[in-house]
Parts: sequence; structure tokens; C-alpha cells
Amino acid sequence: MLVCGLVIGAASAYCFGLRCDSAKDVKNSLVEKDYAQVYGIDVSYWQGYVNWDGLQLPCDEEGRVSGSIPVPHQQRPAQFSFIRATKGDSYIDPNYQRNYSEAKRLRIPCGSYHFLTDSVSGKAQAEQFLTHARLVSGDLPPVLDVEIDSSAEITAAKEWLDIVEKECGVKAMIYTTTHIYNTRIVKDSIMRTRDLWLALPIGKNFGKPEMPNCKFWQFSQDGHVWGVIDNSVDLDMFMGSKQELEKYIEEKGIK
Repeated sequence: MLVCGLVIGAASAYCFGLRCDSAKDVKNSLVEKDYAQVYGIDVSYWQGYVNWDGLQLPCDEEGRVSGSIPVPHQQRPAQFSFIRATKGDSYIDPNYQRNYSEAKRLRIPCGSYHFLTDSVSGKAQAEQFLTHARLVSGDLPPVLDVEIDSSAEITAAKEWLDIVEKECGVKAMIYTTTHIYNTRIVKDSIMRTRDLWLALPIGKNFGKPEMPNCKFWQFSQDGHVWGVIDNSVDLDMFMGSKQELEKYIEEKGIK
């Protein structure tokens, strides 16, 4: 699996399993432009070691990121990040503290998320999240990852939302798939009012999500970027401009 890229001289070569320890390992210079699109990543234990100092997203000359490495290509920084904190009522992501600290150090706007299970109560899972997630002023709103297609999942989700939102003082966002959205979330009067981070991988039959409350779009689950050493990474787009993202965080993020 491709984990990082290098461009050596005029020829392109890609490295597998090579640990790039600084941004200077990437030979293309960072292009600082105010592109129309706003891109970020989401990470968990599954991405392994993330070299945040070397993190860059390969893009085409218009700044578009697809998850592959275009030829010719430039690179751009991640403009936000979502980081898994917890799962269920007992699991803490072992890479969470480091990933969160690194994103904050580099002033990458970040948000923490909880992976919901349908086997334990939403209350127990909310307590797990609130105990271990770092919810700091200026962060994106807390995120609940809803991926199990069951009525018990929705019951737990609403309980989690009630507890976490009261504690944080802001509305949480829901990450989910189009299938769960269509079969469960849109039919629930509480769940359907929350902002969405929607997983909808790019394909010949897919386009941008059209739900009005979709704020973030996970368009690739196997993206190739510099800085993610051990695995591919999920890539995301904010459904608006850089200025609108800043406004979104100000209005709906952690206070």
C-alpha cells in the first residue's frame, strides 16, 4: 500500500514504507495559494504514525485533491483534521493524544470524534468520550461516528448527543454513510437536524453530497498523502470556503 511520495529530480518515484521525517523530504515546494476548495484529513490508530510536520496533500494545478498523486502535481496543507478519541465505553485510541497535540501545535483546526457501538448505552459512551477527548475552545464541534444500521445504534446515538451537547454547550456533528443516513438518520426528528460529515467516496456514480446540512464530505477512504507513513488516509472536503470554515468554527465549534 502506498504510504508516501517523493519526487526525485525530474523523474517521479514513490516510496513504500519509507519514513519521511521532515517536510524537506518532499522535493516539491509547498504552494501557498488561497484555493477555492478546503481539504482536510481524518485519522485514527489505523493510519499508524503520522508525521504532522511533513503532512501535505498532493493536488493538481487548480488545487484539487483526489486521493491519488496527479502528474504534474503540487502540494497543499491540510486545513482541518478530525481525530478519533474513543470507541464504545472502554476504548481509547492509542494515537489520539499525539495526533491531537500535533495538530494543535501546527494550528490545524481539529475536532475529536467518538465511534459509536450499539452494544452499550449511549450514556456510558458519552462518559467515555467526555473523560478522554480534549475539547478545547476553537476546536470543531464534537463528532459522533454512526456506522451501524440498527435501532439500538440510533437509541444510543440520541442519548450520547443529549449528554455530550449539554456538557459542551454546542451541537455535535454526525459522521455517517449515505446508507445509514437514508435508512435511519433522515427518518429521526432529532438526528436529522444535526450537521453532517458524510462518507461518499468518489466514483463514476457519485458527486458531492446534496443534503443541505452536510458540512463535510469524506470523498476518499484510501488517499495517498505525504506524512502518513504506515497506511492510506481518509480525505475530506469542507463544503464551503476557507472563510466560511473559520466562521463555522467560530459559530458552532467548541467555545
